[in-house]
Amino acid sequence: MKTNRFAQYRSSLAAGAASAMLAAMLAAPAYAQQLPPSTAQEDEEDEEDDAPQEAIVVTGSRIASPSLTAPNPIAQVSSEEFTLTSSATAENLLNTLPQVVPGESGFTNNESSGVATVNLRGLGEQRNLVLVNGRRYIFFDARQVSDLNTIPTALVDRVELVTGGSSAVYGSDAVSGVVNFILRDDFDGLEATAQYDITGRGDAAKFNLDLIWGANLADNRGNVTLYFNYFDRQPAFADQRDQSQCFLEDTRVGGVPALACGGSAGIPNGRFAGLPLGAQLAARPQVQAALGALGLTGIDANGFKFDDTGRQVSRFVVPGDRYNFNPDNYLQLPQERRILGGMAKYEVTDGIEAYFDGIYTNNIVDTQFAATPVGGSYRFQVNSPFLTPGVQDLLRALDQTETNVATRNDGFTNLSIGRRIEEGGVRSTRYQRNAYRLVGGVRGDIGSASETALTDLKFDAYYSFAKTSNSQTSEGVILQSAFTQGVTTVFRNPGTGATSPFPFASVANGGELVCENQSNGCVPLNIFGPNISAAGIDFITGRTTSSQEAEMQVVSGVVTGNLFRLPAGPVGFALGAEWRDVEAFFIPSQGGVGDVGVISGGGYNVKEIFGEVRVPLFRGFELNGAFRYSDYSLDNVGGVWTYGGGATWQIVPALMIRGQYQRAVRAPSVDELFRAQSAISEAATDPCALASAAANAVIRDLCIATGVPDAAVGNTGIQPNFQLRGIVGGNPDLQEETTDTYTLGAVFQPARRLSLTLDYYNIDIKDAIFRAPLDSILNLCYSIFQNASDPTCQAIDRLPDGTIGVPGGINAPFDNIGAIRTDGIDAGISYVMDLGGDTRLALAGSLSWLNRFDRNPVAAIPDLTNECAGAYGLTCGEPLPEWKGTARATLDIDRFTISLRYRYIGEVTDDRVTRGVLSAADLFQPVIPPEHYFDLTGSIDLEPLTLFGGVINLTDNEQTLIGSSQEQLNTFPSTYDPLGIRFFMGATMKF
Repeated sequence: MKTNRFAQYRSSLAAGAASAMLAAMLAAPAYAQQLPPSTAQEDEEDEEDDAPQEAIVVTGSRIASPSLTAPNPIAQVSSEEFTLTSSATAENLLNTLPQVVPGESGFTNNESSGVATVNLRGLGEQRNLVLVNGRRYIFFDARQVSDLNTIPTALVDRVELVTGGSSAVYGSDAVSGVVNFILRDDFDGLEATAQYDITGRGDAAKFNLDLIWGANLADNRGNVTLYFNYFDRQPAFADQRDQSQCFLEDTRVGGVPALACGGSAGIPNGRFAGLPLGAQLAARPQVQAALGALGLTGIDANGFKFDDTGRQVSRFVVPGDRYNFNPDNYLQLPQERRILGGMAKYEVTDGIEAYFDGIYTNNIVDTQFAATPVGGSYRFQVNSPFLTPGVQDLLRALDQTETNVATRNDGFTNLSIGRRIEEGGVRSTRYQRNAYRLVGGVRGDIGSASETALTDLKFDAYYSFAKTSNSQTSEGVILQSAFTQGVTTVFRNPGTGATSPFPFASVANGGELVCENQSNGCVPLNIFGPNISAAGIDFITGRTTSSQEAEMQVVSGVVTGNLFRLPAGPVGFALGAEWRDVEAFFIPSQGGVGDVGVISGGGYNVKEIFGEVRVPLFRGFELNGAFRYSDYSLDNVGGVWTYGGGATWQIVPALMIRGQYQRAVRAPSVDELFRAQSAISEAATDPCALASAAANAVIRDLCIATGVPDAAVGNTGIQPNFQLRGIVGGNPDLQEETTDTYTLGAVFQPARRLSLTLDYYNIDIKDAIFRAPLDSILNLCYSIFQNASDPTCQAIDRLPDGTIGVPGGINAPFDNIGAIRTDGIDAGISYVMDLGGDTRLALAGSLSWLNRFDRNPVAAIPDLTNECAGAYGLTCGEPLPEWKGTARATLDIDRFTISLRYRYIGEVTDDRVTRGVLSAADLFQPVIPPEHYFDLTGSIDLEPLTLFGGVINLTDNEQTLIGSSQEQLNTFPSTYDPLGIRFFMGATMKF
């Protein structure tokens, strides 16, 4: 593959500029790791150095305290950052942060749920908790994960991210941390914002409209805020970019590693396999002769294909004959979103305030795929007039020499197929999600029980109800039963109505060709070449639907205040109780190719008590502790404790150190507990399809023992597609996960307006609920346990030709068998310089170093640990670079602002290399080199109008192309920009 010389120069220039920026700033995003005082606060402090810092509640605790004494590492994203990054949807911004590994996004076409999620530290989107104003938010399905598409970004005041277990404060799911969206609830006036984005190629446009109205009531005793959002994201297709026009896979050309256009072995003209090979073929000379007459001598497990006429056959060649499905796939998913909501609060009496939040969202996301590939073993009429005489002779020979005496010479034989029904057009799926959430509560001051104990008491109690209704409608679906019915044909005597696989001697053309099973208006299917009739397509094509509902109720109450006073200050406390009820109901689609599953659902509730305490032992030194006891209605979880403790020490005014320990738990989700079996497609490597399998006697014998024909071991035909079929389902016997988190850090403020932070984190998850990746199950069976009776090998259900496909698959249920351990360091800096007059320069940055990310699918076997720090691929998943950071420089000149952001993603290595499966010399692209992105934005305030705009990916970087270890689109599109340079502009009008 050729490298563009200008692109090389551009990359070198970007790397040089990035190095300079890092050297100048330490590196990172437009938020600081620790909450720094705002610029306005600093100006006030200039005037009143001795003024006490206001106590506020920050994420990670329910006890109010000055923000800079928080014991947890807290990263903050300001509302301004959403504008500067053109982030109408929250995942666009969060996925660029060093603490976040991208989850589902607007580029997730394959295996999509039509949502956007956040994944702190790469520990799984189900292990971090999304809050809005400190309260649990809507989850989109039985996985109990929040869809960021439902967050009204225009109302976001700030986002706070807490690293590490927070279950003692917030309950289950807060294992890797918490993402808390703080919304503005005191808006007064009318604000309208419109924004338009488009790429440098003139596609993938986005439009966003926000309307906010608010008013203070009754002499500022209350406030009402209403908001509306409309967002429209236009699609882009993979073939609109050179780098994603063709699905690339790893191969060798002339013995040298290369990337070649490949794809799927399900092709429009049909691929046919499952033929006897080796000794089995030698024992059937009639089959040998028929193959030779067709020019197919020496055929392997990949089988043969038909040409465009359906009359000629030839060997199927890998990868050249594979079907390139990329052009029909979305590069950017189309989305249409509407959000309508409101907030109200009113001081009903002095010190007592009632509040209400309500939100409704309608979100529509479409996905699209190439025409349906149908695979599996099917029964064919050997005398079918759809076949040429030569192919008829081959099928007759197979029938006459079948090992099963009962079916020998019955006029039928079985072949494995890979047939893409291109005559039926593309497949499309529409995900429509309607969700709403209602919160009502009362908060206020209780007062003090005495002058020395139980002082400054406050309370907050609320009830929330959230419900999500999902529908999934798929068009262009090939109905499995209709296809099976249509490919098996017979002759019918029009005079008598009799049927037979053999032609009737005295009837023209041997009889009428009909389906063996003629019910439902069955139409015979000519799948040999692109020859399925329009009537046949109508018979086998349909629409399928699935639906799901998920509900959550929360009743929570907490009292905060001071227990008593010590010489160093008051002892703060929080004490509360909570009840939660979650349930979900799922009706899966039925009848389509690959559909598995039945109606399923379930739920549970939990009753909790929790508390916190903060104790100032001496000036500048505080201890803190928290606990939560949770009583689950799940028998295998029952009652569990979570707890934590730590300390902060302000050694000198310029230096504070902090440390924290947290024991967190995560109860299994409704999905993990009660999900019925369903099918997935996942990238994986079948060891029996590798050439090395034939040379290794142990693996060869195991492949044969698990269903691979002996002559097919080591042949690429055993894995015709890069994705394998898996069968996943819930496990009602699951128990809770447990996590231990340690953080140790320092906040250094050597000068006013300068803040530096350094924090170490260590997270250890035990009894992790894993749905083992299909690649891991195959590796465990063939490389570790190497025993056909082992459960991992028993989980692999192959077809008669040795492939893994419909109706077989790899069974991968959830279980408490895994372990994950990660640790690293986050560094941050924030500095503001006055340049005179109304000119100010702000620098902010954050850099994360990932020391370790170890994932073990079976914790009882330590040797199975996959070391994923600095790796990506089929086992490790999304890239986990050792170094990742962002930085921003913002210059304010009177009413004009210009800002430059730099994003850095460090080098990562294909996990097939890090695991020792392959060497770097075996791959064309074993390493994805560091990536450097620059974004330039600006705004001008022309009160009441503000204009803003900018350029994202200023240097128009294109992603490094990778092969078989990709997620999709020859890359990981949620990590590396697949669109290229993008422009945006917008305006905000305030009244």
